[in-house]
Amino acid sequence: MTATKYSKNNTNSSTNSKNSKNFLSKLWGDIMDFFLIILRRLKNILRVVRGRQPEISFIVPFRPDTPRRQELLNWIRKYYRFHFPKQEFIIGFSNSRVFCKTEAFNNAVRRAKGKVIVLLDADALIDTDTIQFCVDRILEELDNHLWYVPYRRLYRLNEYGTQIVIDEDPKTLDVETFLQDPPPQEWVEEAHIGKKGYGHRYGALIMIMPREALDELGCFDERFVGWGGEDVAILRAIDTLFGKHKTIDGPIYHLLHPRIGRTYRERRWESQERAGMNNELALRYHKATGKPSEMRALVDEGCDYRDSHAFAHYEISRDEDV
Repeated sequence: MTATKYSKNNTNSSTNSKNSKNFLSKLWGDIMDFFLIILRRLKNILRVVRGRQPEISFIVPFRPDTPRRQELLNWIRKYYRFHFPKQEFIIGFSNSRVFCKTEAFNNAVRRAKGKVIVLLDADALIDTDTIQFCVDRILEELDNHLWYVPYRRLYRLNEYGTQIVIDEDPKTLDVETFLQDPPPQEWVEEAHIGKKGYGHRYGALIMIMPREALDELGCFDERFVGWGGEDVAILRAIDTLFGKHKTIDGPIYHLLHPRIGRTYRERRWESQERAGMNNELALRYHKATGKPSEMRALVDEGCDYRDSHAFAHYEISRDEDV
């Protein structure tokens, strides 16, 4: 009787064990099926998000300090938006008393979703085919860390030349044929007649890069306050930490607006007490060029400065007006 009872108990125990294993096996299968469903849905969501991601984000630093600057921005924005209707056009603002271009860059880049970032001054005019060529090449060669300062000749238009340009319809203007290379002498600032400029050496007016370059950089150094030094610091930092930039054999045009100082040595922005206030910091970037560890430490200093000061952020989206 005892043996029979033991045998029955053993059988029940074996049955319970099998049932338990079957239950756990089924539970595990259900869990795996659930996760597979979730993964498929996430994959579909990511596919939709990627499909909506703009190819290009135009980042334009700006302070509406004069009616002329506002007029130029309005024209420039219509020009680039017409040729790139599906891309982002984000204006970045600076909240410091003296305009801080790198703060404006940082504020706008935070919102940018594009695969390629175009850092563009609000007074810079370049043929849009040149921009598209650079974007296409960058996306084709992401592994090669390709990025551009997309010109070799900079022409500074005078008030007459600038007015002729903005009197044209920005949606129909063909920069290459209308402005020419070089443009008519009577359209160019007197001090720059016959000169092709070398702004590309300093990253002036426009830089085009993949998002990965900015990820590598980390942030723009907001210790550059006032006119000068920030463009070449960005260029040298990205050249050192990401990859050497390339240029395009073509022109870019600077549209004239009110400014303080006749030469670059005297140049400053509204409320800036003296010219050349960024020279010392710019020199540090110059000395760190080609030295990744030194450049990394210098850029990180700038990022720490930004974090510690916690400036308020104002941006404007491509669908809003200034």
